[in-house]
Amino acid sequence: MIDTCLKCGSEMSPGEYKCRVCGESDLDEYRAIRNYVRSFPNSNAMQIANATGISVSKILRYIKNGSLTIVDNQPRRNR
Repeated sequence: MIDTCLKCGSEMSPGEYKCRVCGESDLDEYRAIRNYVRSFPNSNAMQIANATGISVSKILRYIKNGSLTIVDNQPRRNR
C-alpha cells in the first residue's frame, strides 16, 4: 500500500515521515541556512529568514532538534 504526502501529494511508503520530494526540499533549505550562517555567524533567526526566504519557525525547529546550534561569540564582560 502506498501513502501520499500530506504536504505535497507525492507518493511515499507507509510509515515514512517524509516523502522523497519533501525530504530533498528540507535538505536544500537546511544547506541554505547552514551556508548563510557560515558567512554571517552572528545572525539571528529573523536575519536568516529574511536572507534565505525560509520561515523563522523552520529555522527554530532546526535549532530545537539539534540540526543547528547557537554559538555565543559575544565577548564576556568581567564584573
